[in-house]
Amino acid sequence: MRCFNCHSFTLLTFCEDCVKELEEFSLGARELEKGFKVYSFYKYNEISHLLHSKHHFYGYFVLNRLAKLSFAKFKDFFNPKVKINALALDDRVQNFLYSHSAVLAKHLKTEFIKPIYGALYAQNEVKYSGKSIAFRQKNKRKYKLLKKIKHPVILVDDIVTTGLSLIEAKKILEKNKISVLFALVLADAKV
Repeated sequence: MRCFNCHSFTLLTFCEDCVKELEEFSLGARELEKGFKVYSFYKYNEISHLLHSKHHFYGYFVLNRLAKLSFAKFKDFFNPKVKINALALDDRVQNFLYSHSAVLAKHLKTEFIKPIYGALYAQNEVKYSGKSIAFRQKNKRKYKLLKKIKHPVILVDDIVTTGLSLIEAKKILEKNKISVLFALVLADAKV
């Protein structure tokens, strides 16, 4: 088998050298609107080839390992003493594969952070990848809340580009009296 990052021989998803490199993430932050922040672990251009694996069956292994190297370590510097829910954006399983946002949210689980699955689905299934901001603004996700959420929420997704999906999700949750603390993503495309 080959390392999904550098393509050298390994028996694991990433070789030892790539694991060391990917463990050295730098937590970035971007304000999307009025104090609503999105935190990211990597710059998009550093891991874009890995993020594109989400469109293939092997992407589960890539995203799971990236989440272990980043999301699972989030508890080292964010350790709340109150109950919080991690809410994966539109975590429907498509093409009998897996949900990339659910894979990430799973790694946030702690004594106080509980991932919630199947709670927030987009009614519009238009793909945003490679689309302009005008296209994204015209074709909103139209999220629908499907479950009752009891605790404040961390929104979880793989990439933030314009932030429109996260903002739209935040608004639907707040409309339903659910507090959104911040968003957490693997990569920020604008950093």
